[in-house]
Amino acid sequence: MTFFDNCASMSRRYARHCAMVPSLLFLFWLTIRPAESRWSESDVLLSWGTVAMLAAGCLLWLARRVAGGKMVRGGAFRTLDLLAVTCFTYYVLHTWAADGFPCAVQFLGTAETAVLYVALRVLLSLEPVSPRWIMGGILACALYECALGMSQLVSGTGRHSLYMLTGTFRNPGPFSAYLLVGAVTGMSWMRASEDARVRNVLLILTSPMLVLLPATWSRAALVPLCLAALWLYRDAYRRWRWGVWAAFLSACVASYFVKQGSADGRMLTWSAALTSWLGNPLWGTGTGSFLHSTAEGIAAMYVGGTDPSAFQSAGVAEYAFNDILKVLVEQGLAGASVCIATAVCAVWQLGRSCVPLCHAMLSLLAFSAFSYPCELLPYRVLAVTAVAWAASAQGEGECRVSPCRWAVVALLASVPALLLAGEAERRLAADRDCRMYAGRTHAAFVGDCYRLLPLERDNARFLFDFGRTLRGQGRYNDSNDMLRQGTLVSADPMFHVLMGNNYRDMGHPEMAAEAYGRAFSTMPNRIYPLYRLMRLYMDVGDSAKAVEYAGRVVSFSVKVESPATMQIKEEATELLDTLAERQGGEMGNCVECSAR
Repeated sequence: MTFFDNCASMSRRYARHCAMVPSLLFLFWLTIRPAESRWSESDVLLSWGTVAMLAAGCLLWLARRVAGGKMVRGGAFRTLDLLAVTCFTYYVLHTWAADGFPCAVQFLGTAETAVLYVALRVLLSLEPVSPRWIMGGILACALYECALGMSQLVSGTGRHSLYMLTGTFRNPGPFSAYLLVGAVTGMSWMRASEDARVRNVLLILTSPMLVLLPATWSRAALVPLCLAALWLYRDAYRRWRWGVWAAFLSACVASYFVKQGSADGRMLTWSAALTSWLGNPLWGTGTGSFLHSTAEGIAAMYVGGTDPSAFQSAGVAEYAFNDILKVLVEQGLAGASVCIATAVCAVWQLGRSCVPLCHAMLSLLAFSAFSYPCELLPYRVLAVTAVAWAASAQGEGECRVSPCRWAVVALLASVPALLLAGEAERRLAADRDCRMYAGRTHAAFVGDCYRLLPLERDNARFLFDFGRTLRGQGRYNDSNDMLRQGTLVSADPMFHVLMGNNYRDMGHPEMAAEAYGRAFSTMPNRIYPLYRLMRLYMDVGDSAKAVEYAGRVVSFSVKVESPATMQIKEEATELLDTLAERQGGEMGNCVECSAR
């Protein structure tokens, strides 16, 4: 066979991948773009890319009709598809029925993921690909993240001011998840391969990830990595299995004490969220309510008499740090049951179709029990790509569906895909404007802030800045309205503190005291709300209450000592001394009068 014949053969072999392979390359490229907690250009690109994939699916169907091609076994509707549709339908109905908490970023991100799943199912059903494309893409992207992390260690150019090692993410935690998924994929692929040369290449590719991963200090990634290694290489240590597992458990206990404050803080967050969830365990507290539920739960625990020392490690929760728990709290047992059933079915289907991909997604699931990968676009794309491929993999399955019906599905899904693309562009532009106005409190920006408000109701930073701007203009009621909306999407007690300041300036000391007390109960390790209560009672002339709170301020054990907390305690001490001298003088005058 001549060189040209080989080229023609390869062209025919890969011609059927004319749409699927570019789509996979596009999706993997999106996962190594800078990741943001809210909207980014990647969301816009993904939305329009999904529209393009759905259009490509329709064109492929037309090409198959013209060529008279036969349908493939991957075109079957599977149990996994039914569970995925049920899960998303419940999510939409639950969000619509609750209608109490702003959750645009979360809801639209989930809808974006669902439409991407449909687009991939359409393409993969018409144009199946080998799992090596997906495993190779994961390894290539993980290697890129690894190289970027190493360059950040050398140059000190991480994306966070406190961390040098962040990759394309904002901190080392999510970055470590990519190294974890890449390392587990490589190790599992090595075990599954019978070719020594392939195993050697995979070993070379995986080693940098294994070397760099401990530098992230991410226990959420190190523990699943060790579990995966112990499972994959269980034959190698069978004779010493008891000692190996004892060493592993000892290392887990030691890792807890190394960063005990962080671990205790997360457990307190979970306990507080579950405390709120118990009020409605079947249906949950509502989509987007996790942070609000956490604040409410901490307040309930504090009022219920929980030991104050238990709150010492608490911090303002910004994420759930447990995606499964977040689903349970927000959507209740009903939503969590459907979600878990979908995840189990997806893992089972992956295990039947491609064991390395199954191990990779299992490690990501384990990581999600201690972090928040499902809230970040790169990991949603990775998970949906793997699951959609598994659902489309060839094999014995349920009743097959003709490509014509997949074309109808693609056309129907194109409508929400186009809507999502437009909405992503609008919200990305709004977020950019918010960053431009951040920290500016001039009255000239009030109108612009009201213009952005409909798109930024779930942006806690925007609502806090807007409330502070309105307060600076003396519009205390409007300020409290913004701050009250902020408490629905944030657990930060400073929202309540600022509301208390507004009530104080409006001449409502009772309402101010209630707001300050609420701020302290939602974060009982903060001294500032107690200080504001002390100053409030000083201003209204209630010496008894002022002395009470001054004593609490002086005896308060702060979480982190700073010049600000030292100054607060000095002021409280001076107040106690002043009031003691005044009371002593009054007592002396009374004694003199009695003697005369």
